[in-house]
Amino acid sequence: MKFLAGLKSESRLLVQYLIVIAVFLFMIIISSFFALRIVNKNIITYGEEVIMFSAETLTAYLRTHQITFEDAAYIVEDLYAKGESLDVIEGDMARMAEYLMEKDDEIYSGFLYIYGVIDGEFIQAFDRITVGAHDPAARPWYIGAYEKNGATYFSDPYNCLETGELIMTLSRLLFDQDDNSFGVLAFDLHFSTISDYVSRIRLMDAGYGALFDSELRFIVHTEESILGTRLDELVGTDGGFEDLAGYLRGGNELNAYRTTSYNGEDSIFFSKELFNGWHIYLGVPVGDFFQGAVAMQRTLAATGIFSMLLLCGIMTFMHIARKRSDEASRLKSSFLANMSHEIRTPMNTIIGMSELLLHSRLAERDKKYVNDINVSANSLLAIINDILDMSKVEAGKFELSPVHYDFHALVDDLTSTFMFVAKGKGIEFNLEYDGEIPIAQYGDDLRLRQALTNICGNAVKFTENGSISFKVTVPPEKDVIIFEIKDTGIGIRAEDIPKLFQVFVQSKSGKSRKITGTGLGLSISRAFIEMMGGSINVESEYGKGSLFTITIPMTDGDPSEIRRDEGFDKSRTISAPSAKILVVDDNEYNLRVACGLLGLFDINAQTALSGKKAIEMILADEYDIVFMDHMMPDMDGVEATAEIRKSGDKYKRLTIIALTANAIKGAKEMFLANGFDGFVSKPIEMQALTKILTEWLPPEKVREKTFDREAGADSAAGAGFWEALEKIEEIDAETGLLRVNGRKDMYRGNLKFFYEKLKADCDKMVSQINNEDFNNFSVAVHSMKSALASIGAAGLSEAALKLETASKGGDAEYCKEHFSAFIESLIRLNVQLSAVFPAAEAAKEKEKGCPVLLRESLERAIEAAGAYDNDEGIKILNKLTAYDFGEETGELMADALAALKQYDYDGAIGILRGI
Repeated sequence: MKFLAGLKSESRLLVQYLIVIAVFLFMIIISSFFALRIVNKNIITYGEEVIMFSAETLTAYLRTHQITFEDAAYIVEDLYAKGESLDVIEGDMARMAEYLMEKDDEIYSGFLYIYGVIDGEFIQAFDRITVGAHDPAARPWYIGAYEKNGATYFSDPYNCLETGELIMTLSRLLFDQDDNSFGVLAFDLHFSTISDYVSRIRLMDAGYGALFDSELRFIVHTEESILGTRLDELVGTDGGFEDLAGYLRGGNELNAYRTTSYNGEDSIFFSKELFNGWHIYLGVPVGDFFQGAVAMQRTLAATGIFSMLLLCGIMTFMHIARKRSDEASRLKSSFLANMSHEIRTPMNTIIGMSELLLHSRLAERDKKYVNDINVSANSLLAIINDILDMSKVEAGKFELSPVHYDFHALVDDLTSTFMFVAKGKGIEFNLEYDGEIPIAQYGDDLRLRQALTNICGNAVKFTENGSISFKVTVPPEKDVIIFEIKDTGIGIRAEDIPKLFQVFVQSKSGKSRKITGTGLGLSISRAFIEMMGGSINVESEYGKGSLFTITIPMTDGDPSEIRRDEGFDKSRTISAPSAKILVVDDNEYNLRVACGLLGLFDINAQTALSGKKAIEMILADEYDIVFMDHMMPDMDGVEATAEIRKSGDKYKRLTIIALTANAIKGAKEMFLANGFDGFVSKPIEMQALTKILTEWLPPEKVREKTFDREAGADSAAGAGFWEALEKIEEIDAETGLLRVNGRKDMYRGNLKFFYEKLKADCDKMVSQINNEDFNNFSVAVHSMKSALASIGAAGLSEAALKLETASKGGDAEYCKEHFSAFIESLIRLNVQLSAVFPAAEAAKEKEKGCPVLLRESLERAIEAAGAYDNDEGIKILNKLTAYDFGEETGELMADALAALKQYDYDGAIGILRGI
């Protein structure tokens, strides 16, 4: 009573009750009405199909016998025209009868006799009919044939005078060459085949089938007492059927016709008239006919009432719970804000001390324990930071920290992150650009990244099937950037959308109940976006997906002011000359860069151009670390690592580090889950490489050293090289130097190697686009993206990224439309680099080659290729390239070298023999 008294004061809740009751009652009525219509329509359609199929089956049966009978009649007419005797005609009739009786076809199992009258004489196939026992001219089959005057007559069923069986007869007049009739031919059939079929007709396992003859007499019916009775003579419990008989005689058919049946039961009838004047019909009692519709109506009503009561109960408890939680939420927010400050200080200490311990010489088991502490502490600190951020926002003490940042890099990192996460769930994550996308922006990129990560993370989390679209739009003549994140996930209920951005609130209804979270992400995201002067809007349909739209002001940034990571002392490094390291990458440029950087640590690394070759080398030798590229054709890094791990316990302990252009948060978990021990991003940063080597190389092989940065200065190149390079707008040499720790000689060597491969790489991409080979094109342009970034060509690298994203997403139209401009830029870059690296420079360094040396070396290279030893073949050809054998021979050797590196042994042999 106290509860009800409390509800009286809650007028808003009472109004909600009334609305719910009214809506559900309306839904029950409307749904029942339309459901009944749909079900009844489907049942009627099904009844029409059943009677239509039954009529067609009977028609096919009768027509088949008609065709056979008419063939027999033609044969008799032909024999008569030839002047054959009646004995000969009877003999042929007997052979036809035997053929039909022996025919292995169920449809002819009802055949009985062939007989007739020719020139007044009775003839028959077998002596089964007693001659003289009756006058043929008085039989219905004889009279019917004359009535049809040349057409086939189908008699109504009658009892055979000889056997008493119910039979039917097909008969027709026989004509001579002058079209004068000379007799009648008849064909008897068992009627039981037809009656058995009609008796089995049912509609949804109910009702009965029946058959009228041409006079509307019952010739098949489940009630034997009315067989032979005409419809208009039948008297039921509610009267006669004269009107129905007149309706059928008028050429009409019954289609869900409702009337009283012979036994007084209310029924639904369907009928169809056959070609010979018979009528087949199907009767179903009304109760059986509508039982499915009635059951659905009751189910809908019961479900609606139950759902209505359940919803009212839920609304009541939610109302009470909300009132109680409002005060609890206020106290909780205050408590968490204060406690998180108290917890954060010792947490930072734990993280700092665990980092120091990880870099000390601990036992392997202890190091794993400390690493677990560090990982767990960082996870807990991330949650605490969210709480603190939200507390600062609510208290009005949070301030943004605007900087100049690389907008493309931010979008690329986010896209790469969630492509990996989405791929792990078997769904797609697609990036789309619209408008002129800026290169640099000025704002708080960390908070923008955090907001976008929260929205994209939720999209992936709540999507089990389908895809996620991440669209970045810059509308013309508007100084805003619009981010649209659209998913095909479980969606959000309309009543949950208003509280979507509340602190510590997370929808726990339906399919989202098992998905965990703090309920802070969306609240923090909206706060950050609004502090930037933007907005977040959401549209969602429960069960179909959601669309989040983030709009922020566009503020141009200065690319030259973008911060670079200077987080370590470049004058301090390590040396590990005895380390055994294998670098695996399908791109020669990437291999050269990686080996060059490892050379700074006095490491002479070995290389492999494919996952398969890497497996062979690992099984044949021992390595301290394997750097494995992720994206490679045929066998990618994940597949190669899985094969290596299967090779035994020794290889399960082998350190394998992923090389990837997608080295971001989402990728780390993916690589670790697939057997990698860590990863390094491409372009390779010295800080990350130093950390990996320090962490994973055996301690006894590593020693610290100090080197002079100026020792790497490019003294040989002179000022002319750098002056020529400054004229190329697409290349920022300072960015490229950062990739190699400021070593000018190394950067110059990398750039030269890039230039030497550029034309071949361009030709390969052009061929792939022309052949619409977008799978291999995505791998090629991915490698080009990394190479361009390594030399400092950020703009072209960004263009390559867009092409890579489009090709992976199957957007062939975008690739074809934008590839032309991209390849023209690369060709222009190739021409500009030709001024930086004149052809004469390479020529003057080579001495004239000896023809004898050339011939002997080519023979050994052909022998090596024939033995599938590409390492030996490459070694021989590399030595030959140090000499000048002429431009044509040099180009052919370069082609052969490329073929060997791709394991194209036959192609290499063909080229070498051509030389």
